[in-house]
Amino acid sequence: MPGQVRGIYKKWFWNTYDYLGTLILVNILWVLCSLPVITLPMTMSGLFRVTNRIAAYEETGVKDFFSGIRDNIWRSLRLCGAFAGVLLLLIINILFYLRMMALWSWTGAILSGAMIWLVMFVGLLGIYCFPLLGQRETSTWQIIKTGMFLVLDNARYSIGLLMVGLAILMVSLLSGVGILFGGVAAIGVLCSTGLREIQKQYEISETDEVSDKEEARGWRDLFRPWEYQ
Repeated sequence: MPGQVRGIYKKWFWNTYDYLGTLILVNILWVLCSLPVITLPMTMSGLFRVTNRIAAYEETGVKDFFSGIRDNIWRSLRLCGAFAGVLLLLIINILFYLRMMALWSWTGAILSGAMIWLVMFVGLLGIYCFPLLGQRETSTWQIIKTGMFLVLDNARYSIGLLMVGLAILMVSLLSGVGILFGGVAAIGVLCSTGLREIQKQYEISETDEVSDKEEARGWRDLFRPWEYQ
């Protein structure tokens, strides 16, 4: 597993590098279209259409952002609504149990801690559910069930992806410009690449063929990209 994990992050780096220009444009579109929060489900479906194609080594561009919105907007709306509803309930419970600590300290601490762990689980679930949304024409509930299975069966792997994603988000927010010029798209590529690689061990990837573009690449390819076709 350690070697596999290193390979995943290496593929994520090269996937992001190869489509950096496209990802910057898609990220800007994502930010602009998400300014009214109500349109977030629409932009998520577009973002993951692009990042899924990148992770699958398929040609993609800004047009796929809009086709993803057209094809998956309603399922994305239901998925985002489910996540938002669950997170809202968990946050309300956390605040309630924190206040309970004034009277029953241990009970409040245990229950609020349990709710925090559930928030983390929802975050782990999102790593797989949003890429699955653009990958399969299945129901929202089936997507959630598949995501739960992948999280529970690959807990350490999933936590690693979540930590890296949060680190990218933190750096993007602190830099100020990162969140506009690529931070969100880079996280999308991370999730899509992570999902595709983990699917291989279950043989449920959309394709069993290994693309030539998945061959090993090194630092020479970074500084001499014209040698990589």
